[in-house]
Amino acid sequence: MKKMKLLKFLLLAVIVVSAYSCFDDDPIVDPINYTAAREDALLDEYLDTLMNRGYDLDTTDLGVYYSITKEGEGDFVQTGDSIGVNYQGFRPDNGRIFDASAYNYADSIWKFTFTPDKLISGFDDALMHLNKGAEGVFVIPSDYAYGATGYGSIPPYTTLTFIIKLEDIYE
Repeated sequence: MKKMKLLKFLLLAVIVVSAYSCFDDDPIVDPINYTAAREDALLDEYLDTLMNRGYDLDTTDLGVYYSITKEGEGDFVQTGDSIGVNYQGFRPDNGRIFDASAYNYADSIWKFTFTPDKLISGFDDALMHLNKGAEGVFVIPSDYAYGATGYGSIPPYTTLTFIIKLEDIYE
């Protein structure tokens, strides 16, 4: 009987201590200070790395850096086109993939009607530099992605990189 009371007491003590630890007054602080200056420094370093790896970088009128890694054929994406894209998006500051068409579509192809201003402006801009079968690497500064506020798992002032292949422009 005494052993049972002792066991109940110990179990209750563990529960109370565990519950109390959940009410810690010290918030978990992200040790990284996400700023525009940090982003600029990382972006410069990343672009240098890409060029050193042989990527021939260009810049769109908007300010997205890109390299076409495989030429396509035909017309470039226009507003109202029904398109299919295969993409992978990652953060160059940590290399983590945050989204990919393979995560969301059984055939890994995202099919939709292209309408500017429905996506982040940098992704819209990237799509307009592709024609059927073309593939490219697109480096999108936060000004053309999620800016100073971030979104979901993407912190503020975070450059994004997308590898995009335009599978098709459907008739």
